[in-house]
Amino acid sequence: MTTVTEADIKELKELINNRFDGLSQEIKEVKQDIKEVKQDVKELDKRLTIIEATLQAQQPLIQKITDLAEKLGELKNWKQIAIAIVSAGIGGLITWFIRGGRG
Repeated sequence: MTTVTEADIKELKELINNRFDGLSQEIKEVKQDIKEVKQDVKELDKRLTIIEATLQAQQPLIQKITDLAEKLGELKNWKQIAIAIVSAGIGGLITWFIRGGRG
């Protein structure tokens, strides 16, 4: 068996210390990353709260969309009726002119 010298022990201590220093640095970096992620989560939470408040404020308006769609459909029918009446009136005028103004 070979004898272990002071230089070998010192080299092993330095290797172990270097590993621990490297691990400590990596742990610090991970902790910093975690802090950044927590900050990002807080910002996203604030944004989400704003979005939720906006949606709650608009919810009554969203519920009225069906009523508005129904009314729009009714208006569409009235427009069709009005176009039919106007077309009939114009057709009647054209017929009146063709007959020479006689009823």
